[in-house]
Amino acid sequence: MDIYLLLYLLFVVGPLSTILHEAGHVFAARTVNADYKLLSIGIGKKIYGKSFHTFQLSIHRLFFLGGFSASYRKRTFNSREKIWISLMGPFTSALLAFVFYFLHLIYPNNYFLLFSLFNCWLAIVNLLPLNIGGKQSDGYKIVQILRKRK
Repeated sequence: MDIYLLLYLLFVVGPLSTILHEAGHVFAARTVNADYKLLSIGIGKKIYGKSFHTFQLSIHRLFFLGGFSASYRKRTFNSREKIWISLMGPFTSALLAFVFYFLHLIYPNNYFLLFSLFNCWLAIVNLLPLNIGGKQSDGYKIVQILRKRK
């Protein structure tokens, strides 16, 4: 991998894919009338924050190291709504993987392919039921919701 692809992965693909993945969760929360939605990218000191009515965006210094979203509502979300919100992040990543793979087929280049592969990885890893260091994947949250329903 040349240095340009590595920098592209680190500073463009990773952060942009994370933002879009988390935006999928925020979009789903909006469709179920969440009272408050937060999208936070990166870790460390906050370098940018903006509020838009019931939505808050936070970008942190190490913006290429993950992100999360949160949503709240006065009335508790039911199980289907929680699952919907959890699924929309991986679905967004899978959709991006699909779109950029076909862009790569039409206009072959490593940048489209890398964007596709990273989003495919992001979708799959987030659907696995993982709980590592207190951080829970979307798949883990879904499994927990389904277990409680029994």
